Amino acid sequence: MPFICENVECRAVLARGQVRTVSENEGWCFYCPDCKTRNALNDIGAPGGPVELRQPERPDLPHKVIATARPLEDGKYAAQLRVQRALGIRGTYAVEEHWEQLGVFPNPNEAVAHAKSIAADLLNQKA
Repeated sequence: MPFICENVECRAVLARGQVRTVSENEGWCFYCPDCKTRNALNDIGAPGGPVELRQPERPDLPHKVIATARPLEDGKYAAQLRVQRALGIRGTYAVEEHWEQLGVFPNPNEAVAHAKSIAADLLNQKA
């Protein structure tokens, strides 16, 4: 089984021969050769036996969520949202969903907070 980079922006699928595993103070890991992100590994081998490394399962899928505030001509901000759902197959994402205007708000923080709450509701419905 290959290793998958857990960096949501990278998600490289790597053959075991493509990575160098290391034992650090925090435990076993590998660093992605593409993005240099540290990825944790578990030793599931028998005590005193050879090391057998496996990547831990994530409790949730690493969806890509980008919430932004677009300034409007009247000084207000439009809440925008882009969501790319991680599929059940590791390393794979669905087609991106994009909303240009989820509402208009007086400041950018409110617009981003609104977009993030919409994303959370959307992802919880599909779970």
